[in-house]
Amino acid sequence: MTDYNEDARVPHVSREAFPADQVAIYDHIMETRKLKFMAELFARMASSPGALESVASVGEHVRFQSVLDEVLREMVICTVSQEVGNWYEWTHHIHRMPDDMREICGTPAQEALPAPRGPALKFSRMVANNQKVDDALIEEIRDSLGDQGLVDLTVMVGYYQLIGTFCTTLHVPIEDSIERTPMKK
Repeated sequence: MTDYNEDARVPHVSREAFPADQVAIYDHIMETRKLKFMAELFARMASSPGALESVASVGEHVRFQSVLDEVLREMVICTVSQEVGNWYEWTHHIHRMPDDMREICGTPAQEALPAPRGPALKFSRMVANNQKVDDALIEEIRDSLGDQGLVDLTVMVGYYQLIGTFCTTLHVPIEDSIERTPMKK
């Protein structure tokens, strides 16, 4: 299934343990993501309030303000998560897609989807693996998503690479309430 390790290397920081003069950061994350509890990813990152605020701000943009549609965003998140071995994010996002997209997510078939999805997912896989992206693929993405979409997509891939590094290096545990869905490969 996965070799993702959930023996956390940094503590879970509760709202009560977060610096009182910076609690607005904690509250903003809860509010913008409509969370009933602080996700382990952010509760572990809360050991560094500045990192939490900065990283969460980029995540807020790519998740809620980018020009990518909801299904494409979720597929990009799952693609990058699979490529970098981040089971935490995979389990949080795989269930957010329509069933037909969930079935092909993480498989080569997703790259055959019509633009913008197929090209964007190929781009995401390649960038997550530090592969060279040729001009033709860039132009195909630009044609379907525009320059803003190309930039948003690139930032999204980089954000989920960062989150993957954080989760896998610091062994961020998956919440018990989240179904542990296996990755495709």
